[in-house]
Amino acid sequence: MNMKKLFQFGYVVALAMTAGLTACSDSFLEEKKNYGNFDASNTYGSVAAATERLNSIYFWLLPTSRSGSGNGANYQNDWTSIGNQDDWSKSTEEYGGFTLWINPQEELTYDNVYDHFFVANDTYSPWGHIRNCNDIIEGVTNSTSISEEDKAPLLGQAYFFRAYMYYSMVKLYGGVPIIDYVQDPIGSHADGLVVQRQTTKDCIDFICSDLDKAAAMLPAKWSNDGTDYGRITSGLAQALKGYVLLFYASPLFNRADDAARWEAAYEANKKALELLQEGGFGLAYASNGGEKNAANWNRIWTSYDGGDGNTREAVFVTLHNTNDNVSGQPDYGKWNNWENAIRPSNTNGGGGIQPTAEMVDLFPMADGKKPSESSISYDKKKFWLNRDPRFYRTFAFPGTEWQFSEGANNLADEALKAIVPADVYPTGTSYQLWSYQWNDKESDLVSTGTSSGYWPELLSGGTDKSGGKSIYLRKRTQDYHLTTNVLYQFLISNSNPKGFMKCAAPLLTVRYAEVLLNFAEAAAAANHISEAVAALQQIRARVGYTSENNYGLSSMGSRQEAIAAVLYERQIELAFEGKRFDTMRRWMLFDGGQGQSALKSSWALTGFGGNTCTYLGVSPLNGTKRHNIVLYCKTASATDPTTGNRPKALTLDEDMTYANGAYADANVEALANFYDTYLERKDVNADGNDDALTITYLPKYYFLGLKSNAMSNNVTLHQTVGWHDLGRNADGLFDPLADTLPE
Repeated sequence: MNMKKLFQFGYVVALAMTAGLTACSDSFLEEKKNYGNFDASNTYGSVAAATERLNSIYFWLLPTSRSGSGNGANYQNDWTSIGNQDDWSKSTEEYGGFTLWINPQEELTYDNVYDHFFVANDTYSPWGHIRNCNDIIEGVTNSTSISEEDKAPLLGQAYFFRAYMYYSMVKLYGGVPIIDYVQDPIGSHADGLVVQRQTTKDCIDFICSDLDKAAAMLPAKWSNDGTDYGRITSGLAQALKGYVLLFYASPLFNRADDAARWEAAYEANKKALELLQEGGFGLAYASNGGEKNAANWNRIWTSYDGGDGNTREAVFVTLHNTNDNVSGQPDYGKWNNWENAIRPSNTNGGGGIQPTAEMVDLFPMADGKKPSESSISYDKKKFWLNRDPRFYRTFAFPGTEWQFSEGANNLADEALKAIVPADVYPTGTSYQLWSYQWNDKESDLVSTGTSSGYWPELLSGGTDKSGGKSIYLRKRTQDYHLTTNVLYQFLISNSNPKGFMKCAAPLLTVRYAEVLLNFAEAAAAANHISEAVAALQQIRARVGYTSENNYGLSSMGSRQEAIAAVLYERQIELAFEGKRFDTMRRWMLFDGGQGQSALKSSWALTGFGGNTCTYLGVSPLNGTKRHNIVLYCKTASATDPTTGNRPKALTLDEDMTYANGAYADANVEALANFYDTYLERKDVNADGNDDALTITYLPKYYFLGLKSNAMSNNVTLHQTVGWHDLGRNADGLFDPLADTLPE
């Protein structure tokens, strides 16, 4: 008898789903019925009823704008990141602060490891969601009341979401159990409750099969009246397949650099672009993206479809609204919290999000090259001069406007004047950010341990000291200077909701630009280098680069150079969108893949020169610290030394270049002189004051181990190699890179 170990998943009762409105235009999500207990004959007795059942899947599985800790049990999007300061993004260059992934003082074990597998809270269990997808697939397939024509789009959506859930687990664990039917403890599948972990290859094949079905059954574009906008399309299904195969071709799963895997990823992503274009998706503002320092690039996040009126950028989108919450209708008001989170405290925002100095310094110069490779001299204090157009829409810095609409009814309100002081900026439509610090102690001027000082205009949240930031994250903002059709309702109240909390801005989980970058990466690795170059040229042209200097791109004559260029472009174009952690895992950029052979000899990298970081010409993140930029006044003072000497704040319409000893714009010159006269820069530790404590991502973390709760539930469950097996009291035997299962 083959003694392959099995895992028993208990019968999961279908979840009670009373869902809420997801967006102003997605009427298919307006009201949900409770499907905790349902009569299948009624649920699948008509297209309308089956559609209602399907809509509940959207409610639970569309990513949300809330921050997730990565525990898999807090919000339905904890298995992914959308760019907040969650544990995913804080484990990259984007934000500071040790997480369990990278904490040098605590090792992940089966007791404290992130749980995206078992998830004791059934509400967020991946297996509960998979069961619901299986139920829809079986119910619609077996229905005698729904025509074959009407069945196709219903099934296509269910196949997509089942694949989406499996992809979310497989990218972390490798192989997991495959359950493609509704488990029933007393029915025909009673003997199928015990299911083993399958090989990673089997899971990849299963996911791709589901996505092939979805792509064949779904339209490239839904109805033109907007009632179904936000539903899964054939292009999105194919795009997810392309990304799954890109993951499988990457060094994490492809240690020997098998060319066939890269070619498969290339073909899948090429087809994804074709299907998306058929549905009207593309690079929004591609013909005029460089206007006013990538102003139109910023506008992608200010419309429901990320579009310019002709082309939609939003491939996978969660829509929001500004509805009030209604008793008995949980989450009827579904707000995107991003705008409130990034806005400074003196606008009644959430206080702002602080990017790292490493990210600020990483962005290209105006010639498109990395600061370390550019012919343009990089002044770290006046870091905002001569930068890539996207820089100005990604970061907010002292001396810039950041307008907002306070609403017509609030203009004369005294409470608003307390939030937006009249002597500084009369209304939000002329709001200026002057986020520098001054100190009354000489010793505080150069201290890089903690940032303690005074901040102007209540930027520290109502007190003069501590809590301020010099650099704010600005990306995805609803800048009133760029669009007067803002998607939030500004509230002067200091209670919940306040500020920008009631915001209907869309969450663009996948943009066309990302799919294009997926294609470029696969093309580069599959040695279709000219196609990779052409894709990067499209990305760069959209924000204002031209063919005169090859769109600012460096040489891509070799496969290595082309892959490195694509990964750098991903880091810039998709910054703070929750994408970087996956890239770092796929390419093993925490340590270049070193230490894998110690876990298992067959895991050693034999491709990519044996070290992915060396291969790509980048430094590993392990052993480093991250920092926050503090711009502070040069001399100690009890009051603001710059009072009365501030120049005109930049609108970001200006030419930001400085070349041959001259500034292109007088206002830019005035701000640069202000920096030279009054300010200095220091980089403050963002990972704690002890310099000996640096980022430590252990080799075993590239594949997650199962938490003890899963193994306690079934002692026969195989643990992942490199992680302790609770039942066997030994190292795990499940190999995510093997094509066979342990005995």
